[in-house]
Amino acid sequence: TYGHSEGSEKNDEAVQLLLARYADDPLYLVFDLKHGSSPELWEMVESFLASRGGYSPGSFVQASVKCRWDKSRRGLRVLEVLPRKFALRLGQGDFRTQGKACNQLNGLRFANGHYVQALDCNMGTFIGEGFKVPYVLRMFMPLDKEDRTAPHCRYLGFREYIYTGREGAVGKCHAAAEWTFG
Repeated sequence: TYGHSEGSEKNDEAVQLLLARYADDPLYLVFDLKHGSSPELWEMVESFLASRGGYSPGSFVQASVKCRWDKSRRGLRVLEVLPRKFALRLGQGDFRTQGKACNQLNGLRFANGHYVQALDCNMGTFIGEGFKVPYVLRMFMPLDKEDRTAPHCRYLGFREYIYTGREGAVGKCHAAAEWTFG
């Protein structure tokens, strides 16, 4: 919800503070540009596209945008824009796709050259899901390799242990809320 009317200005300021503080690190902001996004964000993205040439203003209605903090400008600098035909969150009312999964998908589009598993512990995964990962990663092996041990990266995650559950009624409520996150 960065820069969107549904979001919070204080949250946007906090994001900018983190980006500025860690401007020398590989830290990026990926956000959803759509109807309701601030005019400043639209102008920033359209200026970026216009500087690349061949862009007509208003030629798309939503996009995934990757930015980074620019210390010299003391503000965001657009790195990549991927216009989209469809919204990240599909459906209506209570029957919409999960926001967390949409955010992961939005970021995943910019993770070129990486193996990524974008499941989170509070998305209902368990050890059985972890057993599938090596088989799924085989589909992304370099074409010149036949041995699945060739890639030098591994990322595997399993369910969190919700330690607050044993700390009384409030802790059990927090643990249950974590398990039923959504």
